[in-house]
Amino acid sequence: MKRKFLAFVTMLIVGVCATFAQSTITVKGNVVSAEDQEPIIGASVLVVGTTKGAITDIDGNFQIADVPSSAQLRVTIVGMATQTVKVARNVKVQLKADTQVMDEVVVTAMGIQRQAKAIGYATAKVDNEELTMAKGSDATAALSGKVSGLQINITSAALDQETRITLRGARSFKGDNSALLVLDGVQTPINFLQTLNPNDIENISVLKGASAAALYGSEAANGVLLVTTKTGAKGKPNITYSLTATMTEAAYMPKFQTRFGAGQTDGPTGIPTFSGITGVSSYYSDENQQYGPEFDGELINVGSPLYDGTANGYYLQLPYAYVDGGRTSFYENGYGIQNDISYSSSDERGSMYLSYQRLDQTGIISGDESTRQTVRLNASRNYKNFRASAKVAYTHAVYDVNNDGNAGIYNLLNVPGNYNVADYKNWREENGTGANPNEWINDYYENPWFAIDTYRRETRQDRFVGSIDLDWQVLPWLRFTGRAGLNLGVNNNDRKTYAFHYSDWASDNIYYASSDQNSAYNTASRTQNRFNMDFMAFANHKFTKDFEMKAMVGWSMQDNFTEFKYVAAPSLALDDLFNLSNKVGELTGSNSQNRTRKIGVFGSIDFAWKDWAFLQVTGRNDWTSLLDPSNWSFFYPSANASVVMTDAIPALKSDVFNHFKMRASAAKVGTVNLSPYNLENTASAADYFPFGTLAAYQLSTTLRTKDLEPEFTTEYEVGAEFGFFRNRITLEAAAYFQKTTNQTVAVSIPTSTGFTSRYINAGTMEGKGLELDLRLNPLIKIEDFRWNVGFNATFLETKVTELAGDATELILDDNFAGYAILGEKFPQVKATDWKRNPAGKVIVNASTGMPSAGDIIACGTSDPTVRLGFTSNMKWKGFTLGATFDYRAGHVTRFGIEYNALFTGSSYLSATSGRQRFVFPNSVIEVTDANGNVSYQENTNITVYTGGVNFWNGVYKSGRANQVISAASWRLRELSLGYEVPQKYLKKLGFLQRASVSLVGRNLFMWTPKTNIFGDPDYTGSGGNSNISGSSYNRNVSGMAGTSSTATRNYGFNLLLSF
Repeated sequence: MKRKFLAFVTMLIVGVCATFAQSTITVKGNVVSAEDQEPIIGASVLVVGTTKGAITDIDGNFQIADVPSSAQLRVTIVGMATQTVKVARNVKVQLKADTQVMDEVVVTAMGIQRQAKAIGYATAKVDNEELTMAKGSDATAALSGKVSGLQINITSAALDQETRITLRGARSFKGDNSALLVLDGVQTPINFLQTLNPNDIENISVLKGASAAALYGSEAANGVLLVTTKTGAKGKPNITYSLTATMTEAAYMPKFQTRFGAGQTDGPTGIPTFSGITGVSSYYSDENQQYGPEFDGELINVGSPLYDGTANGYYLQLPYAYVDGGRTSFYENGYGIQNDISYSSSDERGSMYLSYQRLDQTGIISGDESTRQTVRLNASRNYKNFRASAKVAYTHAVYDVNNDGNAGIYNLLNVPGNYNVADYKNWREENGTGANPNEWINDYYENPWFAIDTYRRETRQDRFVGSIDLDWQVLPWLRFTGRAGLNLGVNNNDRKTYAFHYSDWASDNIYYASSDQNSAYNTASRTQNRFNMDFMAFANHKFTKDFEMKAMVGWSMQDNFTEFKYVAAPSLALDDLFNLSNKVGELTGSNSQNRTRKIGVFGSIDFAWKDWAFLQVTGRNDWTSLLDPSNWSFFYPSANASVVMTDAIPALKSDVFNHFKMRASAAKVGTVNLSPYNLENTASAADYFPFGTLAAYQLSTTLRTKDLEPEFTTEYEVGAEFGFFRNRITLEAAAYFQKTTNQTVAVSIPTSTGFTSRYINAGTMEGKGLELDLRLNPLIKIEDFRWNVGFNATFLETKVTELAGDATELILDDNFAGYAILGEKFPQVKATDWKRNPAGKVIVNASTGMPSAGDIIACGTSDPTVRLGFTSNMKWKGFTLGATFDYRAGHVTRFGIEYNALFTGSSYLSATSGRQRFVFPNSVIEVTDANGNVSYQENTNITVYTGGVNFWNGVYKSGRANQVISAASWRLRELSLGYEVPQKYLKKLGFLQRASVSLVGRNLFMWTPKTNIFGDPDYTGSGGNSNISGSSYNRNVSGMAGTSSTATRNYGFNLLLSF
């Protein structure tokens, strides 16, 4: 019996051990891509229902000990389909890079990748193919019309012009409303986007609202553009070469009058003649104003008398007839050659992308030229659970452009219509053609060709941007990331005025030649340095199969340094020797330095339930040196949630309707709109007094106080996404409301204080909008033909709801007539109107028929309230036809060019009455009876006193509200026609991987209301180039189209070869 019992116990122990041995095993495995069998590094392998797991190494291998033999493994990595497999001692997992899954990955704040369905706010992504469709050299312009809520404003056609980029309108009265640029995870000045090589960009993610950008801190209150540059592509190494040749021409010129030439009008006019009799129009051969007689084709004297050795000299003669294209002949075709070459490689150990670009351009104004060269190196290295990457780029640009403030349209307005400007280009020779300054045919304004050659600016820009990222996957649920980034910009500018000495004859006979023009020289340098550091820790935990949580905490630091130096020699001793030691008299100049620093801590928690309900909560606290220590710390939170209804309620799904997601978000973001050292009453250099070289200083007239606080923007957003026919048709809608309080503004104070104004926190602005994005991919698919269509719409309104105290308006910038007006849309354009009766009709003088200036009125907002974008891409076999249209409306522009054209008489409107007297349209006469009662009678017969210069350049010009018109426009932004050589032909060559050719165009057509006869309303006078001067400017002011260079259209050809 005892022997049997011992045998039983022994068998029991052996059985238990055998059972235990069978219940756990060590799993070894390998994870590869199903597409190319390449190892997948960094994939998470988790034992389902536990926290036990591993991360694949450089070869895609993993090992997990003590795994129950009946368990399952879940393999995940962002951008690939999750796969669950049964446990075995040796496992091979092939993950599919499903296109739909890849499209659902979105880069969000701080470079965090999230599944699109988990995001509770509006985002958009523009990939490289969309960005480079028109093969342009400017990534900023390539974004126009492609993203709802995004507005791109071009300031001019200059080779080094800047653009204004805003998302969801304005939030601050006088602060910077520009979006934040984040390049490869590093905060970067927004104007750097224009110098990036578009071919180096992988994609641009647009984070539109406050919730999307809250983790970035105070600079992200206006939304964020996340630019991700290329890394090495998978597969065998390749070299890609691209050549783009472009031609740029002047376009959308103002409409000029073609009936009348040089001269003046004295008194009330009848029919203009050459007689010179008082009361009629008289021809003056050297006059710039064009209020003379009507063109008749006869030969006439032009200009002032030329020297021929006689006492009276002689005159040049030209036909007195309008020359079609005579003014526009001043503009030349600009040309550009862009060469790009890149090398790309990637394997399981890392990746590398190396590129070089050279862009040579000439402008539409003679002599303007530029060269830009960019070198980029992006590299990464993987080692087990550690990944390091570095991205560096250096851009060197040189510009040689005219520095004539009147270059472009303004100079042309002062040339009478019977001249062909191109005939006067050779101004350097005094040969009797009228081009040389000693012979120039206009007594009051310089030859445009002489001006652009005489006033020059040479600019050198050097920009470096670099970042280092370190990523360590410590455990399957824990990851650390560190990032450091540097942006360095150095801009040097030399402005030169070349000398010209007039002959004695010219000094006696030409008005402007009374004194010589001496050489002058000034040089300026600006250095901007921005250093960023970020440290983040990421953790995730799956509590159950249905509930998962992710968390992130981080710390950031940003240090900004700016230095500006300026020295000028107003006159030089030796002609055209541009050296400061060649000065006459004392040098003038200034220099300044400023440094600011911001430190922040931030964090986020993400919750996911059953992979269809998601919630994210974030918070950030910043400390900034721009504010006093009592106010320099401020906290702002955000939350966003989304629910995928078609996953939560599977019954909603069908073959027609496959996706429905609802989302909502709320955020509060702080921002500081103060310049450095604006809390102290600082002094600045003043005019020398009372002795010429004695240093003098004066205090600012604005009282500085230390109680200023940040501005805060609170935003609420709701949205929905719909998918039909397996996402062949997708629609995304978002509605938002935002409110900015505590605005930083200057208010007037009694001068008895010793100051004229002081900064306070006051004022509120509210904005609301609706954004729609519709995509049909494809709209049509028939065999080899595929047509993809995209449509986006933006409807927004921004209003001023509160100003300081009892103020009703705030002037943004006197020069551009920009205002913040209580209860009105922001920003407003104001201008002087005529005196009107209560019915809105113009009151004219009962004797002279002339109107008179009335109140300065608000004419409308200068930011569009409606924006539409339409993209089309057709593919058939190897052919591709792409186009981008956009529409802007609901805003106005004040065309300053009309004000100047009325002065010169080149205005089209000034000739509509034939320079005859006429009854002012829509006018009434004020009548007062014996009892003092006022009434108004229709004016049917009282004509204006004069139809000549005294009316158009006097009374009519003063009514500047007439120069404010609708800025609406439809335009074809981009058009491309390309052909991709089929692979079957390339394989025969053996060395080519890809070959394509394309024809491209930008800004080819524009349609505007009939009231706009003045030009492109997008070319505003706002902004400027901050790199070429030390002065500040208000980027919020728009709606003022100036008299700088005209708009342009571009044509081009591209060749692309990949080896």
